[in-house]
Amino acid sequence: MLAIAPINGNGSSLNDIFILELRSDYLIHALQFLPWMFFGMKMSKPLLIWLIAGLFFASITEGIQYFLTYRSFNINDLIANMMGVLPGSITFLLKFINRKT
Repeated sequence: MLAIAPINGNGSSLNDIFILELRSDYLIHALQFLPWMFFGMKMSKPLLIWLIAGLFFASITEGIQYFLTYRSFNINDLIANMMGVLPGSITFLLKFINRKT
């Protein structure tokens, strides 16, 4: 829902906060999608399908903003969304591998 909420426009102060040389809104985008794989684990979905669904969902949430007048599409936000899905996937895989051994 935050992806379509009329917050963090072009003049927003979130765009001016930097953490380790990264804008804080990129960090928020990544943290938003970090738990994606854990939802798949709870629902017992196949890993690859759930990963693709996560990347698709991350793309769609940013793509919707292209059509909203009070939001704007940003490729960096899209990359940050996907970077949230991928570390969650790696964590899930490591947990899965450790459980098998």
